[in-house]
Amino acid sequence: MPRQIGRDRALEVILSSADYDAETAEHWGWVTRALPDHELDKFVHDLASRLASFDKTALSAAKAQINRATLPPEADLDTAFGEFVNSLSFPGFSPCSVKLGKMLTDVGLHDIDKRLGHYLGLLSKLP
Repeated sequence: MPRQIGRDRALEVILSSADYDAETAEHWGWVTRALPDHELDKFVHDLASRLASFDKTALSAAKAQINRATLPPEADLDTAFGEFVNSLSFPGFSPCSVKLGKMLTDVGLHDIDKRLGHYLGLLSKLP
């Protein structure tokens, strides 16, 4: 993420755990484009149909070239995953996971998935 949106915004996003709307995500480069819901199915269908008509080897080669230029080194991905796994043993994780589990029961998975940032912000306010 910092490679895409810069250090300052990445710190804001990760440390705040806030939710961001589609327009912000598009502006910051998280998503290719934000479309109104009623346009999404047609756009995806048209793009998928177009890509399906292209030579698969050419598509794979183009993707490989783009990946080499844009993806972080494998060692960075491995380190980030290791840090995430290690974070599950932090002292504050267990109480938060219990509270989040209760929220899942009380509110439901759908709303928590849709507004995770909102609910993460509430965890510290719960007993």
